[in-house]
Amino acid sequence: MQTPAGARSTAHASVVASSVALAALAFLAGPARADDAAAHELLSRMSTSLRSVDYEGSFIYQHDGRTDALRIFHAGGYPERERLTSLTGARGEIVRDGTAVVCVQSGGAPTLFASRAESQLLPLVPNVRELGDEYALTTAGEDRVAGYDARIVDISPRDPYRYGYRLWLQKDNQLLLRSAVVDAARRPLEQFMFVALDVGTRPSETDLVPSGATAGAAAPADEMPLATRSAWDIANLPPGFRLVRAEQTAGAAPAAEHLVYSDGLASVSVYIEPHPLSAPLAVESGLMRGALSIHSIDAAGVRVTALGDVPPATVQAMARGVRAVAAR
Repeated sequence: MQTPAGARSTAHASVVASSVALAALAFLAGPARADDAAAHELLSRMSTSLRSVDYEGSFIYQHDGRTDALRIFHAGGYPERERLTSLTGARGEIVRDGTAVVCVQSGGAPTLFASRAESQLLPLVPNVRELGDEYALTTAGEDRVAGYDARIVDISPRDPYRYGYRLWLQKDNQLLLRSAVVDAARRPLEQFMFVALDVGTRPSETDLVPSGATAGAAAPADEMPLATRSAWDIANLPPGFRLVRAEQTAGAAPAAEHLVYSDGLASVSVYIEPHPLSAPLAVESGLMRGALSIHSIDAAGVRVTALGDVPPATVQAMARGVRAVAAR
């Protein structure tokens, strides 16, 4: 039988052991937290640089089984201005002046779009300002891109419902030099990379305006916010996703809607179109092109199509979860 003194000695040893264990855990967790904070700081500076830094350069963009070469001219500040031109394939260009975006394709009429505040003409730029708890951030070493030293930051999903990113940021100002959307095995699904870049030189006025006439630029079919509550919602949404927009295309059927869900980084569009010609049994189809996943269901007088740069399981769950609000 243990004496009171022995019991106190054992208890003291347990407390000491617990304190040592907690200290060890704190020591091990400390670098992870510091690394996470460092990655957050780098991404914050990346967002600022993308809007404020003057640069021009050429990059390759690998997507949908193809590789395109493009050139971009960017003038930072307010209003932010940039122009993107194709160097391979059909001639085309996109010009952004503040919130106005004009797309010009060879042989076609120019198209005018309204730009959202976070829009960039560089592809695969994550909106890190709304990065949620569904993602973990880590720094992942150093590299060189287009002759510049770069730090690497990984954005990793905590579940299978979204993809991750690997970002290469210039050491001096964290300008984005390369970006890749990666799957769970860290394999790139899409990526872009600068191959030539001049940072700090403001593009000339000629480089920032369309090369052809854009006076006849027409806007695509307008989508308007719903005037009433949505007739549809989605049951059992993948964690982290929330409804951010509910719209209807001008001239569409009253119950046809376009719902946009986002976790802050990834977005999924869900198009719902009631029609009387559905098959008696549900017909489903899925498609994956690079990072883009599409899932369609045609059943019970409704055609649902969900698409986004997310894994196939995500769009499948959203398409299958669409329900009429009145029926729930």
